[in-house]
Amino acid sequence: MDYKNIIQTTITEVYPNYFIKLLLKTLEEKGAISYKVDLLSEDSYVFSNEDETPYHPRYDSIELLTALDNKSSEVISTIQEKEYDSPYSYSVLFEIKEDWVENLYLALQEKLIISIESDEYNLDRLASSINECTPSYKTNSDLHFLKFPLKLVGYLPQENDNKREISYPIICILNTSTNMIEIRFEKVKGYISNGDSGFYVKKIEEVKHKLETLLGVELLAINLSSIVKYIKETLNDSEENEVAVSAQALEYHTGSKAILDTGNNDNMILPFIGNLKDILKNHEELFNANDETQRIQEMLEEIILEAEYLSDHPWITLAWKNEVKSKIVKVKFLFNYHGQDFSVLQYYGNNADSERMSYVTQFIFDNKQKLDGQTE
Repeated sequence: MDYKNIIQTTITEVYPNYFIKLLLKTLEEKGAISYKVDLLSEDSYVFSNEDETPYHPRYDSIELLTALDNKSSEVISTIQEKEYDSPYSYSVLFEIKEDWVENLYLALQEKLIISIESDEYNLDRLASSINECTPSYKTNSDLHFLKFPLKLVGYLPQENDNKREISYPIICILNTSTNMIEIRFEKVKGYISNGDSGFYVKKIEEVKHKLETLLGVELLAINLSSIVKYIKETLNDSEENEVAVSAQALEYHTGSKAILDTGNNDNMILPFIGNLKDILKNHEELFNANDETQRIQEMLEEIILEAEYLSDHPWITLAWKNEVKSKIVKVKFLFNYHGQDFSVLQYYGNNADSERMSYVTQFIFDNKQKLDGQTE
């Protein structure tokens, strides 16, 4: 299957509506497509109705496929450009404690990595595996982006026309100021992963090994469990806090389990734990009334301590607040993902674009520095 057909299948099978709309609006801004005839649309593909009635944009997959047929190079280049900055559902963080920048530039010189600014670059070079992949490269200030463009093959559970080939980018961001590496990737449908429960672990390990080979370094997993625990301990119930615990799973030493979730609570107060804290805070005089009430206060504080700090947390969700509710960024931290030494960050929704994901990464790094400073 040629490149255009793979992109066509990817549009149909993979792209969410918000990404399709983003691509069409970008193509419209570039003048590749237009929804009306005017002086600026001379070189554009113009959408129109057969009965010549005014055309109203739908910003859907049908329009994007039509644009692909009529403006193939513009659509494909726009897709490849936007893949660097798109929201991704998952990311993994590693750190490097060795010099790596010189080896990165050496890999570029040896064409083991292809810069999108180089004469050799035309399209991303799709490969069936990470090992066979020649990553594309771009840079922006302290950030170096590597894209591993994969071609994935899956089979639908039907007798005829069941084979699907899609484009699947994995983005790696190397930060020269923090020496952290972030691997971003998207979820895939079950028929693409062929029901393999270890699909993502394998891809992460393959990318990690490839990066270590290209850069001549070792990628070290970051202990996010201790960092998130530190972040939790520095939080209080103040409204000024930028971050709040939105949900968490608890595993008590007795073997019992619980999941606490704020749901749509605008105040981001965890049920049970948050309620107990409110009771203690709002009725301080009552608890100090006598020895018995003080003992009750101590018992409630022990329950909070057990829930927040002494129980195990298989995962926890932090929310980065925003006055606009739709812009709240929620990240679920999946510690020791599938028994691995690394943890996975799962981003909810599509409101965490590349910039906001990078902000979360920087926030984690800043708190890691504070935590490391305490333990030195």
